[in-house]
Amino acid sequence: MNSSYYHSRRYMLTGTTTFVSVIIACIACWVVSYLKSVGYPVYGEVTAPPLWNAICQALPGKAFTYLIGMLLMFGGAFLLHRANYILVLIREKTLLPFLFYVLFISTNPDFLPLKSTSLGVFCLILAIYQLFTSYHNPEATGKAYNAALLIGIGSLLWIHILWFIPLFWIGMYNFRTLNIRTFLASLLGAGTVYWFLLAWCLWFRDFTPFTIPFATLFKIRFFFSAEIGIAAWAGIGGILLLTAVSAVNIITHEYEDVLRTRQFLYFLITMTVWAFALYLLYAQASEEFLETACIPVSILIAHFFTVVRNKIAFWTFYSTIALYIALLFLRIWNFL
Repeated sequence: MNSSYYHSRRYMLTGTTTFVSVIIACIACWVVSYLKSVGYPVYGEVTAPPLWNAICQALPGKAFTYLIGMLLMFGGAFLLHRANYILVLIREKTLLPFLFYVLFISTNPDFLPLKSTSLGVFCLILAIYQLFTSYHNPEATGKAYNAALLIGIGSLLWIHILWFIPLFWIGMYNFRTLNIRTFLASLLGAGTVYWFLLAWCLWFRDFTPFTIPFATLFKIRFFFSAEIGIAAWAGIGGILLLTAVSAVNIITHEYEDVLRTRQFLYFLITMTVWAFALYLLYAQASEEFLETACIPVSILIAHFFTVVRNKIAFWTFYSTIALYIALLFLRIWNFL
């Protein structure tokens, strides 16, 4: 028994040294990207929501843009960590969801320094929290309204986030929350944002906040592998592989978690599949969908490395960190 305990402790990945070292490495990735001006300047697009284009034009300089991007990344990671801690998605206290989210964002030049989803992930994480806390509560119309309201607010910066509302209806059904009242509350939540937006458009007689974003919402353009390089595919493939292993581990050991936690984790697996499916359907928004996928995969992969403690998992963890940092520098080199 003592030998088994020592073996388990030996391969723990929750030490302060590990956490601090990875965070420092991620900050170094931001510094190098700043020096090489990766992703800067941040441009809006003709098809982007006017609010996001206005933010892009208001950004004062490179240093400020990178600083805001980094702070938003850490803010999103903190929200993810708090949601995991309060909802007990992982049985043990761990900072690994925070760490993996920061790692995946910091080592992908497509996310740097600032994207519309850098703000949108806040809305999505808070909406997930509202959904999860409504578990088995068919009277949770307020939470259904709040979740859709948050997604609606996020759509003012990135219109495609609205495609996650049907996913939330699936989650509400699985959590025994979906009924006619909560369904209508969710529609009202998203509709509230656009009632205010419509009033703004009528006041200024400018309907471009409606016409421009919604023109792209239903415009499907399939993603082709030739559009990105080998290094980018290696990064995506690594995430998919780790997520698949994590999902298999959750499914094969499902009775080690309570029913509520299992259903939460299954929703995160579904969300990952949903995000990657949209990633393939919307080539023009593929980077944004990939960034939203970092939310569920960070928790799923963190769950795996927390509950599986052996030599293979231990070295896979550190190999993953080294791989993604190396891929960033390889992509920067190819970019230059």
